[in-house]
Amino acid sequence: MSSLSSLLSRIFGLSKPSQDDIDFAHSALNDLDIHVALTAHENWKNRLQAYLDGTSKEVFDANAICFDNRCELGKWIHSTGKARLGLHPGFTALMSHHKMFHFAASNVVALQNRGKTAQANAMLQGQFSQFSKSVERDLNALYSAAVKKKKVAA
Repeated sequence: MSSLSSLLSRIFGLSKPSQDDIDFAHSALNDLDIHVALTAHENWKNRLQAYLDGTSKEVFDANAICFDNRCELGKWIHSTGKARLGLHPGFTALMSHHKMFHFAASNVVALQNRGKTAQANAMLQGQFSQFSKSVERDLNALYSAAVKKKKVAA
């Protein structure tokens, strides 16, 4: 099995992906700038930490943050990504991790808004960070698959 096939097997849970699977995964990524999505998700921790520290001028709404389909990555996940990759285990893992990322971020804000800063910090450093790392890992795996696909095609 080629290294691309091996990578896609790990990402999408396929024992031996066909060329159609590889092309399908690659085409699904055409509508997503993974670097922008990674940067946006990496910045959330800093933004939330500033909010907890009282140094942020941002106004956060826990009821809005909990929706995982409003950020650019979420829009992609719930449209092109789901339409093209929705049945693959690696994609469903990304979808789940992204949903829990938003849920944890919402809880951080809700706890802070109730004056429970210690619990909000614990959530930020614990669950939020874990889901954030999972989303980043999933996106990096998708990016690696796309880059390898381009190299194989060239």
